[in-house]
Amino acid sequence: MHGWGFSSKVFKGLPGINLELPHHGRSNLTSLKLKALAKEMALKIPKGSILIGWSLGGTLALLIAFFYPSKVSHLVLIGSTACFGCLWEKRELRGFLLRLRKEREDFLKEFRSRAYPKPFYDFLDIDKSAKLLEDYFLTDIRSYIPHIKTPITLLHGMADSVVPFRASLELYNLSKKAKLITFHGGHFPKDESIILEVLKSI
Repeated sequence: MHGWGFSSKVFKGLPGINLELPHHGRSNLTSLKLKALAKEMALKIPKGSILIGWSLGGTLALLIAFFYPSKVSHLVLIGSTACFGCLWEKRELRGFLLRLRKEREDFLKEFRSRAYPKPFYDFLDIDKSAKLLEDYFLTDIRSYIPHIKTPITLLHGMADSVVPFRASLELYNLSKKAKLITFHGGHFPKDESIILEVLKSI
């Protein structure tokens, strides 16, 4: 499950089912509230799945593991957080949405280059996806984390400027079954083999 502003293309080298966020890529999902979207996604995956979630996709993976534990055997979370809105000032979050709606594709291109280490293009409905982003900014599931029994592997870049590293430290401390792996880089690993290595070790 990819992050906001991207699509399943970021995971094209990995096996399994790629779930795309609503109004991203070729998604046929519709829910613009995270809890409703987690339910919609849970219906599409088999029991005992290994969920890989990046950024907003990581928060969704945590929601699925909390509400539908039989669906998940392991979580691999990349640059993820239980409360994105807790990491930034409210004025910064408002500024992000304002720039997105005003500058549109120019701002999207800027964000993608900040969040992902390679050139990226795929379809995004800016206006509709912004509604999902607004709910992400308001979502705080930190109280859920101690109750998630699924093993969690956290991958986080030490220079992540989108979801700061302290977010994974918080997840690690809240979870009873978390393992933390750091990598040199930003919001997504430049060398994707680290994800494959983690999957092989599960």
